[in-house]
Amino acid sequence: MDEYAIQQFRKNLRKLEKKLAMQLKDDSFCCGITMAQCNTLLAIKTKGLTTVTELAAELELDKSTLSRTIDSLVANGSVCRETNTDNRRSQQISLTSHGEKVTDGINEQWNVYFASLFAAIPESKHQAVLEGIAILSDAIPFTECCCEIKRCGDVETNKEEDKTMK
Repeated sequence: MDEYAIQQFRKNLRKLEKKLAMQLKDDSFCCGITMAQCNTLLAIKTKGLTTVTELAAELELDKSTLSRTIDSLVANGSVCRETNTDNRRSQQISLTSHGEKVTDGINEQWNVYFASLFAAIPESKHQAVLEGIAILSDAIPFTECCCEIKRCGDVETNKEEDKTMK
């Protein structure tokens, strides 16, 4: 990819990042719950009966972080946590009827919002947008951040580079 294309890619990602950050700042709560709770509920809705380990892998979170979120969802009556009868060290997680109602409400509200966004995109570009976002979201976790390689504006470099210079 040439330098101009990379600059445009970066510019558009910064623009997207800024808009998403503003959206999340203004809506740090999703339908009356935190974004962490919202993402957890939606993942449980998709997976159905699941375990903390499976859910942590799905959400790319530590089990301890996810456990705290699940604790709050159990406390508010959205999630049921039961010991797995086949493996007593494992807990099964599922939505309660209240959790089902909450996730249905979240899905309805966000579907309307995203349908309005999609309406602003030419229909001929819908598939390209879907494919591009999927590819980008899959690529991000596997790519080093530039600042991990070299601190911007600093003359210091990473440890691997330091070793090769000695």
